[in-house]
Amino acid sequence: MKKISILFVALIGLFSASCDKDFETVNTDPNNPTAVPAHLLLGNIIRVNQNTIYGMQQGGDMGMCWSQQVSKVQYNDEERYIPRRTAIDGIWSTLYASVISDAKSMYTLAEAEGNTNLMGISLVLQANAFQILTDLYGPIPYTHACEPLNLKPAYDSQEVVYAGILDLLTQADAKLASGSGSVPASSDLVYGGNTTKWRKLANSLKLKALMRVSGVRAGVGAEIQALVTAGNLMSSNSDSAQLAYLAAQPDANPIYETVVYGARFEYKVSSVMVNMLQTANDPRLAVYAKKNSADAYVGNIPGEEHSGSYAAYSSLGTLYQSATLPGVILSNAQVQFLLAEASVKFPANSIGDPTTYLVKGIQSNLDYNGVSAAAAAAYIAPIETGFPTASTSLQKELIATESWVALFGQGFEAWTEWRRTHFPALSPVVNAAETAIPKRLYYPSTEISLNRDSYNAATATITGGDTLTSPLWWMN
Repeated sequence: MKKISILFVALIGLFSASCDKDFETVNTDPNNPTAVPAHLLLGNIIRVNQNTIYGMQQGGDMGMCWSQQVSKVQYNDEERYIPRRTAIDGIWSTLYASVISDAKSMYTLAEAEGNTNLMGISLVLQANAFQILTDLYGPIPYTHACEPLNLKPAYDSQEVVYAGILDLLTQADAKLASGSGSVPASSDLVYGGNTTKWRKLANSLKLKALMRVSGVRAGVGAEIQALVTAGNLMSSNSDSAQLAYLAAQPDANPIYETVVYGARFEYKVSSVMVNMLQTANDPRLAVYAKKNSADAYVGNIPGEEHSGSYAAYSSLGTLYQSATLPGVILSNAQVQFLLAEASVKFPANSIGDPTTYLVKGIQSNLDYNGVSAAAAAAYIAPIETGFPTASTSLQKELIATESWVALFGQGFEAWTEWRRTHFPALSPVVNAAETAIPKRLYYPSTEISLNRDSYNAATATITGGDTLTSPLWWMN
């Protein structure tokens, strides 16, 4: 009996040992890893950011229409400055929760991996998203944004936010300069793993941020001169940062998904854009717009409704209704226009020749839009000749207007640059619900209900409070 008991215990021990062997391996779900490689977060962060600002209920209704590049012949409340609160709420929540928060997580994972390249890219993505948010709303949570245990973060002034953005981009440049760690091309939907180009984007975004606050920040000219001297700015269209969309939804450009796939044909090119391009004999007219049913380019007057005559007005051109139209983060053309403006605004600094930058910017955008060499040369020639002898004020207007034209399709960026430069001269749309073109978005309704103390403190610092027409800090 004793022998039987000993044998039984031995068998139990053997069975237990066999069950424990490789227990962790057998009971680990390969589809739910406990450690995620940092690069796997990259693609979705980029995609979500671009989908948010290119969405037609966001960057279309409140960007393209408020910059008066596009106009709606029906369903035009937003164009008349009556935006949907849900659309405004969505921009805020998505950029914080799915861009900034995920980019911070990517930084933490990359730091553990010793991958300074991905750390630098994370900082670029954070800086870009924070700038979009503060340029849309004003003061925003920055210092304590996306802290897991802080559900009611305080808002920072725009001055503090912009100082943070510039610091993030300075850090990003340093991380990318060290060049350690791989960036798989399959995860990098912008540059396919080319970290040299990410470094150019970091410095070019810094240029954009500096020019945005150039009316309220001291020493910007010297800071831009330092960027030019360092030589790590965009210089060709191959440097442009853009997401390559695919040919079918849900991975197509959001403009296509709404206008073409969603059959929302009320979006037309505005009369402001059509008339300007016709007056200037600009070859981009045939790219930006289609002819109407009478075989003519006719833009809709911003704010007017024509529900029964869709075909009488020019729709967006074929390129801008394409599923594969890139989602631009920052283009080489915009960088050249910013350099042109900086060289005029800060003549005491060695930034470069404004005419050269202006011509490069125009040529870059004409190339992007597929304009022929002959047509491009004919358009540029009188500008190149007349610009150097124009007054400083006229030079600034010419640069800003060319930039506005080149930003067609980039709704929020076109509206934001117009808010900064005030060119071209625009008036409120017909039947507007406000007395002026909006200068900002309302804060999200969720902030009013869930973070009221911080909301109240922030709105108290904004001249005019939480209204569409209240100015931002950097406006002059």
